[in-house]
Amino acid sequence: MTQAYSNQQLYYMAGENYRTLQSFCAMLETEGYWEQAENVLHMKPEEVLELYVQSLLVCFAVYCRHLGREEKQFIAALSERKELSFTAETEDTKVYEAAEKFQKNPPILFQLLSLRDVEHDSGTAGLFFDGILNIMLCQAYLDGRREVAATKYLGIYFDRIGMFLQNAKNPSQAVDSKYIFKKLCHGDLEKSNEEIIHAVGDFDLYKRRHLFYKTEQTGTVQAAQVEAVHGTYAADWTQNQEENQEIYEEQPENSRLEEEKEEKEENQTEEPDRVLSDTDVLELIGAAHLDELLEELNALVGLAEVKTEIRSLVNLIKVRKMREKYCLPEIEMSYHMVFTGNPGTGKTTLARLVGKIYKELGILSHGEMTETDRSGLVAGYVGQTALKVKEVVEKAVGGVLFIDEAYALAPSGSNDFGGEAIDTLVKLMEDHRDNLVVIVAGYTEEMKRFLKSNTGLVSRFNRFIPFPDYSTEELVEILAGMAEKAGLVLEEGLKDKVAGYLDTMDAKEKSEFGNARGIRNIFETMVVNQANRLVAMEVCSMEQLTLIKGEDIAWLEEKIQ
Repeated sequence: MTQAYSNQQLYYMAGENYRTLQSFCAMLETEGYWEQAENVLHMKPEEVLELYVQSLLVCFAVYCRHLGREEKQFIAALSERKELSFTAETEDTKVYEAAEKFQKNPPILFQLLSLRDVEHDSGTAGLFFDGILNIMLCQAYLDGRREVAATKYLGIYFDRIGMFLQNAKNPSQAVDSKYIFKKLCHGDLEKSNEEIIHAVGDFDLYKRRHLFYKTEQTGTVQAAQVEAVHGTYAADWTQNQEENQEIYEEQPENSRLEEEKEEKEENQTEEPDRVLSDTDVLELIGAAHLDELLEELNALVGLAEVKTEIRSLVNLIKVRKMREKYCLPEIEMSYHMVFTGNPGTGKTTLARLVGKIYKELGILSHGEMTETDRSGLVAGYVGQTALKVKEVVEKAVGGVLFIDEAYALAPSGSNDFGGEAIDTLVKLMEDHRDNLVVIVAGYTEEMKRFLKSNTGLVSRFNRFIPFPDYSTEELVEILAGMAEKAGLVLEEGLKDKVAGYLDTMDAKEKSEFGNARGIRNIFETMVVNQANRLVAMEVCSMEQLTLIKGEDIAWLEEKIQ
C-alpha cells in the first residue's frame, strides 16, 4: 500500500468506505439487532457510528501528533450530523477529551455484527473493521505522509478490540494479526471498498480475493519494501513466508497470537530506528522515477542556479518525509513558485518537469502541466472572469498551473478584470492547496509589481527562481542538441558561424532574439533551407539527408557582413 494519493482522492475513498459502514448499520436496524441497543442508548446506529468513527480518528491523529487543520477537515467531512460537534475550528483539548471518553465504551456495533455473524455464518464484523481501517489509513496518508506511528496505532487498536472480532463458529471469518499484516503489505486502498461490497458479508472471501492471493503475485520482495515504509510491525514474518505459513496453520489460535505479540515486541526493542538511506526515502515517498527526472533536469543546457534551487527543494521534501517517520513536528512548506527571466530561457520546460517531480514526491496526484496566460483567465464582462479562472484551475488540479506573462493580470484601470482574476485565483489556490501548484512566470521587474498587486499573492509565492539569459556557448549547445534529436549532423565550422552571428548582436537584438526560441527559429530555417537544397537532386543519400551544410545558413552570414 505504497501508492501516493492526493488529499482529494483520500477524502473520496474515506467517504465511500463510510457509506459502506452506514449500510452495515442499516442492516442491523432492519434485521432487528439494534432494537434493544436503541432502547438503552436512545440513538440510531448511524449516530453511534459517527461518534465512534470521529472519536477514533481524533485519538488516532493525536497519537500520530497530526491533529491539524487538514485532519480536522477530513474528520468533519465524513458525515453531516456532527455528533461530536466537530468542525475544523474545534478546540483540540475539548474534542480530544470527548473522543477519549467515548472510545472507552464497548464497541457496540462490532458486538452486534459479531453476534449476527455467528447466527448467519457470515463475516460482517471483519468487513466492518476493514472499512474502519481504510478510513484510518486515508487520514494517515493526508499530505502524502507515511508514518511508523500510524502503523503502531493500528496494532494497538487491533489489540484493544480484537476480542470482539472473533468468530467461534467459523474461525475463517475472524480478524487476526495475519490479516492485519496482509492488509498493510498488500491491501489496495483504492479498490478495498469495492471488494468489501462484492464480498456480500463473507470476510473470508474478501481476504482471499483482496489480500491473501496477492502474496503469490507480489512475493516477499514487495513485502520487504512495504515493511520499510510501515515499520517493524511484522518484520521477521517476511523472512520465510512459506515456512511461517506452515507454522501458523499448525499452532492453536491463542498460541499464535501470543507468539506474534512477543515477536513484535522483540523486534521493536532490539532493532532501533536506523538512519534512512536515499533508497529508503525514495521507497518511503513512493518516488520510483525520481532519479530519472533529476537526470533529465541535469541534462538541460545551462540553468546551473535553477538546477541548484530545484535540487534543494527536493532535498527539503525528502527531509520532511524523514521527519514524519520520527513523528517530529511538521514543517510548513509552500510549493508555488515564481519564475523570472526573459522569454526562451527554459521556464515552460522546467515547469513541466517540476510537475513530474512533485508527482513522484507525492505532492501532486498526476503532475501534468496546464499552461495559460491572461487571455485564458480574463473575460470581457463582469462575472465571467471568475468562471473562466475556476474552469482553468479545476482543469489543473492534481498538477501544475503555469501562468506565463502573469504580470499582465495586474489591473491597469477601473474596467480591467485582471484584479478579479487574481482574487479568484488566490481563493482557488487556498481551496486546492493540497493538490495544486501554481507557477507564475514573466520579466523580473514586472513580476515584482504583479506580486505587490495583491497581498494574497505575496503570502503564497515565496520561492523565486531567476532564469538568466543563455550564453553564446549554451545557445550553440542547444542548437546541436536539436539537430541530434532530429537525426541531423551539423557540418564542421557551422556552429562557429552561428556563434559568430550571436556575438554580433547588441543588447536590443539579443532581447528580441528570445534565447532558445531564437535558436529554434534558426534551426527550423536551416531545416527548410536543407529541404529546398535537396529537393533539386534526383537521388539523395542518407548522408546528404542528415547533413546540414554551411550554405543552409548563408542568410546568417549575410547578416554578419
